[in-house]
Amino acid sequence: MKDDATNLEGLLILTPTRAGLTFHTEVTLDMLCSHGAEKIRTDGNSDIALHRCEIASQARERIQESPGRYHSILWLDGDMLVTPSTVRQLSRLTLFTALQRPVAPEVQGKPVSEQKVWRLKNGPAISGAYVRRNDPAVYAMASCNPPVTPLKIRMVIDGETLDYELPGVISGMGALCQTALAFLQHCEEAPEIDRADGKTFPAICASGPGKDVNDKLSWGSEDWTYGSWEWQMGRGVYAAPTLHFGHVGQTVFWPDERTLFLEKVS
Repeated sequence: MKDDATNLEGLLILTPTRAGLTFHTEVTLDMLCSHGAEKIRTDGNSDIALHRCEIASQARERIQESPGRYHSILWLDGDMLVTPSTVRQLSRLTLFTALQRPVAPEVQGKPVSEQKVWRLKNGPAISGAYVRRNDPAVYAMASCNPPVTPLKIRMVIDGETLDYELPGVISGMGALCQTALAFLQHCEEAPEIDRADGKTFPAICASGPGKDVNDKLSWGSEDWTYGSWEWQMGRGVYAAPTLHFGHVGQTVFWPDERTLFLEKVS
């Protein structure tokens, strides 16, 4: 019997890596799965945007094949570490925040079950707090510009009342949690790419040149385009600064009370 405070059943972890996991992350994944989480881990693709799209296709198929089995997904990079209790808090916070969302006018008056599904499809993604590799002074995410009103959430988990203030961010995908239905919604909104074997996969993210907030040509990474799409579709991305993930560089770096967000970006 798993301890309730670390029970991760219903969570699907997605970990694409180019050259395999760090030792810390391999131990972390094994530990998370021992507490009930499931994982999809793939190695060897040097194009991380394509790799994320391919693993998203596998996750979509698994979730659709087992309705109700998964309540949330966690993107976890191959150089992260975290405790099961922190992942449980992040997963529960993601679900709880989605269910607090006011429904759209066209959904008001519909059965409660339909309103719940709408909320879970349209809930925000929430990132755990982690710093840039080898730079513990800066989060690996940026505040939104213009600023977004932080979400203030009070929830009870495992008998403890917890208060969270969640700033709006453009985040990486190193520790990004979504409800399973919001993840499927992102996949549904993405164009389908044909593969040589006749199958398709959703283009959930991409990397390449684009204009930045100063109208200058810059490079957009795949994880930031994923988060930008979440904002564009009205779901948004928020950070949970008290839920810490370690980022493995020359050593393991953790955020603290002095850690700052990156310069604001649109």
